[in-house]
Amino acid sequence: MKQIVTLFALIFITNLPMLAQEETTGSIVGKLTDKEMNGDPLPFANVIIKGTSKGTTTDFDGLYVLDKLQPGTYTVEFSFVGYETLEVPNVEVVAGKVTEINTGLGASAAALDEVVISTVSRRDSEVALLLEQKGAIAIKESIGAQELARKGVSDAESAVTKLAGVSKQEGVKNVFVRGLGDRYNSTTLNGLPLPSEDPEYKNIALEFFDSNIINSLSISKTFRPEIYGDMAGANIDIVSKELYGSEALQIGIGTGFNSLAVNRDFKTVDGASWFGYGTDNNSPITSLNNYDFQNSLAPNSRNTQINTQASFQAGKRFDIGENEFSALLIGSMDSKYAYQEGNTKVINAQGLPLRNLDFQKYLYNVSQILMGNFNYEFNDNNLELNSFYIHNNSQSVGEYFGQSANISEEETDYAFIRRQQVNDNSIFVNQLHGNFKLSERLDLNAAVAYNMTRANEPDRRQNTFVYNGSNYRVAVGTPAYNLRFFSELEENEIAGHLNFNYKIGEIEGDGSTKGQINLGYDYKDTDRTFEFLQFNHDFGSPAPVDTNNPDLLFNDENLSNNTFRLTTNSGFGDDFNPLDPFFYEGEKTIHAGFADVVYNFNTKLTTILGMRYENVEQYVNWNTNLSSSADDLNVDPSTINKNYFLPSITGKYNFSENSILRVVGSKTYTFPQFKEVAPFVYEDVNFASYGNPDLQPSDNYNFDIKYEYYLSSSEILSLTGFYKKIIDPINRVQVNSAANQLSYINSGDEADVAGVEVEVRKDIFEVEGGENSTTNQELSFGLNASYLYSRQDLTDESTNFTNNEDQLEGAAPFLLNTDLTHNYNSENFALTSSVVLNYFSDRIYSLGVQQKGNIVETGIPTLDFIARSTFAEHWGINFKVQNILNPDFELTQEDINGNSQVINSFKKGATFSIGINYSL
Repeated sequence: MKQIVTLFALIFITNLPMLAQEETTGSIVGKLTDKEMNGDPLPFANVIIKGTSKGTTTDFDGLYVLDKLQPGTYTVEFSFVGYETLEVPNVEVVAGKVTEINTGLGASAAALDEVVISTVSRRDSEVALLLEQKGAIAIKESIGAQELARKGVSDAESAVTKLAGVSKQEGVKNVFVRGLGDRYNSTTLNGLPLPSEDPEYKNIALEFFDSNIINSLSISKTFRPEIYGDMAGANIDIVSKELYGSEALQIGIGTGFNSLAVNRDFKTVDGASWFGYGTDNNSPITSLNNYDFQNSLAPNSRNTQINTQASFQAGKRFDIGENEFSALLIGSMDSKYAYQEGNTKVINAQGLPLRNLDFQKYLYNVSQILMGNFNYEFNDNNLELNSFYIHNNSQSVGEYFGQSANISEEETDYAFIRRQQVNDNSIFVNQLHGNFKLSERLDLNAAVAYNMTRANEPDRRQNTFVYNGSNYRVAVGTPAYNLRFFSELEENEIAGHLNFNYKIGEIEGDGSTKGQINLGYDYKDTDRTFEFLQFNHDFGSPAPVDTNNPDLLFNDENLSNNTFRLTTNSGFGDDFNPLDPFFYEGEKTIHAGFADVVYNFNTKLTTILGMRYENVEQYVNWNTNLSSSADDLNVDPSTINKNYFLPSITGKYNFSENSILRVVGSKTYTFPQFKEVAPFVYEDVNFASYGNPDLQPSDNYNFDIKYEYYLSSSEILSLTGFYKKIIDPINRVQVNSAANQLSYINSGDEADVAGVEVEVRKDIFEVEGGENSTTNQELSFGLNASYLYSRQDLTDESTNFTNNEDQLEGAAPFLLNTDLTHNYNSENFALTSSVVLNYFSDRIYSLGVQQKGNIVETGIPTLDFIARSTFAEHWGINFKVQNILNPDFELTQEDINGNSQVINSFKKGATFSIGINYSL
């Protein structure tokens, strides 16, 4: 408590109150060119808001910025001595967004249809997003559609890893932000929460969000009152696309291949389709005396694995009297193959292998997306409807061969494990947003969302056989060596948001005031049901098996003659129905109120004082093979009811227009997830995990300070320092048991995270063509890097960690993202080429237990090349090569003697792709 008081006292003493708010002003940006000089930039021209004193001049590159504009409709006037003045009327400025107008001036009057982009709010260009970052009070980083295309980014997960302090760990879903993984982050779409599709994770898989539907993506690494308080790493907000201009039409197709998968004899899961539909989610078994499974235990095979991609985008804007209605539809389909080959081990403390398996893994993923954006603007108000359907189907066949304790007990015996898995996920998202101007001083933002997730694992098949050098036989000892698994997750979520914004102080001629008050309310109700049924094969003796046709053994005839018997998680069912699925069901309800006060002391200092109150109630009920709160009166369901008061303060100080300091302090929390408190066992090839009903939330205290210097409208230098203290952190641990089982505990009293982040964006040079040439070239450079220190207490007596303290799992001490981009533009042709490099240093994959060292993921570089061109006005081609260096992905572990062993190693291969698109 003393540390907490000291921290907040320090923040107040600095007189730079800290935290962020939703921006209530907008901006106009663009580029002005000289029509008399073949489209060269026109410097030192005047750009003003007609009828006001608000104005600026274009810089040497013809770029201009008009920021801190109150929402409304303006006429923008462009003028230069000796040139005709151009007026662009009906330019709409929207709160928190950027309107981009690019046009040219000449000796004769310009026509309005010569304005490339007018009266359109954009948040997808690098210049617009950098300007938004500059004007914000919050510490916020964004990446837009323009930058996504330049860096060859295909989805939201790849996008966020291009930002400072963000990394992806191989084999772990979702990202780590400042060393904090899925549990510590939150994900929203257009500011509203999203459900998870996976019982193992809190957040929805970011890879589901294709770049085709992303307008921009922002990471808020600091808390602000309008964000839900369950975050310590970051809130990741995906902003969906909207219509720019009067109409849009684009069609694209593409193909490609993975260098390791393309010509391989590729194994696929029987019953799964290329399109990803058609898998039966329900078990076909109605009696344990009948073997009625529809799918074969033998995988299918194919060759020549070619990736495919297709997309379309169509939109139009309509005038309805004096109002406007726009509609945008986007659809895409993407399929891709991958192959991994390597070795995986499990060692004991002395370094002797308990498992030593060579493996081959065949991976296929196919997804479809359909999105609709509908926007109605009337007077100074607007209503916007966003609807999404995302279907993602992943299929994998993994085959493991080698030594494994308890399976290949004789030295001459070998274990063969085959795991076939399909994960079929469907997400439906519906959001309605409304922005209303109630008076000159009072605005209202209201939004509601209804989301549905359906995530199924139909007929997962795992077989374990023993090979003696000449023949295969079924492994015995536990019926679960050979299993078929069916699971279904259903999650429904309702979320609502209200935010009133009231301007305080005298309203100036340009609409600005001394400050504002934000008052709001959030509501979220999440209901989840997860059911699973596992069928085990109990063999009395090791029966011979043909690995190429295991259905000769696993069939109804051998079930009837007692070669094996079929059981479920429950057993055989003397006093109960063994076909009743195990389940857990959870409900979480959040009521939240928030408020902040923004005050501009002068042109340099702006502060925000905020508070968020949340009442969080979570209820989890279950019936599994470990225990049952549904049927056993001696076992209580997990119920957590907490009230949180989450203060936050923010300060922004402008040393000059381009030199800015921001400081933020806040308190947040981390809540246990449904799966982490539900004691059901989920089994993988090398481990099993289950929840802990006694798990409790963590408290987080956060402090950030960031300095930014803007060299131009597209260039920045920034330096950020941060510190976090986590009280009662939640960790996944290996339990004290003979099996390799994992669970969740509040390990130790506290954890500390601190670090430094640096970002550089710099234009290296620009070369223009001769007097009669319309060509120009430019080269730009980008870099962000971070250094991270993390420490957590591991002395809890209920754990068996090897070390008393250690770094956080997934926290890479050093991260680097850098790119070099060359642009070439001429009258009928444009080419953008980028080289993108990512690197992370060695980091902990899993904490060491029982005297064994940590499992460490070896740091590797990833190098990509991307080229995009447009020609003949309407056509475009893109080409990219990803993972050019094709490094070994390795996990290492030390034994008690300090000897390090590689316990997992494989390559992913390079991926080549090419696409063509046509747009109007």
